[in-house]
Amino acid sequence: MKKILIIGVLATFSAIAADVSTMDALYTVPHELDCLLKSGHIQGACCSEQGIYLSHQLGIDKIGWDGKLIKHLDAPGHLGDSAYANGKIYGAFVIRDKNARKGGKQGLVRVWDENLNLLNEAWFDEALDGIVVLGDTVYVGVDKWGHGKHPGCCIKRLGLDLSDKGNVDFDLGYEINYGVQTMATDGKDIFLGNYGGTSRVSADLKTNEKLVFGCSEGFGMVPKSISKRDTPVFFKVCAMGGNMQGWRKDPIWRVDPMKNPNPPRIRIEFYEYKDGKFNSITTKSSLKSSTKR
Repeated sequence: MKKILIIGVLATFSAIAADVSTMDALYTVPHELDCLLKSGHIQGACCSEQGIYLSHQLGIDKIGWDGKLIKHLDAPGHLGDSAYANGKIYGAFVIRDKNARKGGKQGLVRVWDENLNLLNEAWFDEALDGIVVLGDTVYVGVDKWGHGKHPGCCIKRLGLDLSDKGNVDFDLGYEINYGVQTMATDGKDIFLGNYGGTSRVSADLKTNEKLVFGCSEGFGMVPKSISKRDTPVFFKVCAMGGNMQGWRKDPIWRVDPMKNPNPPRIRIEFYEYKDGKFNSITTKSSLKSSTKR
């Protein structure tokens, strides 16, 4: 009897440990992101205790930690990336305007509260994409070299009031397209997601290291109240079949988007950052079902 009791206790403990060690993938609800039928795909993301913010060409969408849409806000295209800090959401834009300077492109940084009410904005003469806040500095990616492959990276630094603190150029050590697409931080270093690779960069932008982690459509650190961990946990945006190219193969949505059998959806996966590596902690069984809602 004692042996059976011990085995039962160990089994219970193992089950609890397993629950703590992983997090279920989060799925958006079918048709709640049908705005992607026109905007294409998620460009960047951030999160707070209230939920996850998904930025794209036509605006920004706030979803809860249950995957349900809370609010959609229209914004000028394209809104490349978003960042969260101190109860505020920061967005980096490149505005394509034939009348604008710098080859028809201008940059815009907007700040909203967590309910997506506009608080502040500032314009710049550069195409911007990728944004994160660390300490008293807002870091923004600058698309300086364009589409052609290049190892260069340009980061603009702003004050929290969006005052310009100047740009820093450095060599990534590998080639990318465009500028920085997405950015995130663990509170110490900055992570850059590019079309071509991901880097960890020091806050002073003097050192960088390439990482094995694809995150070009958005990622960010999860609040401890959500992750239930002392080690940093990041979420990553993963396009499902109805995102970007998937829905374009089926023209039925042009007649009635609600009849689209493959609507745009997003899966959120979770990764623990430890010893300089991103390790998946997403429950494998939760990745098998995309029809749970």
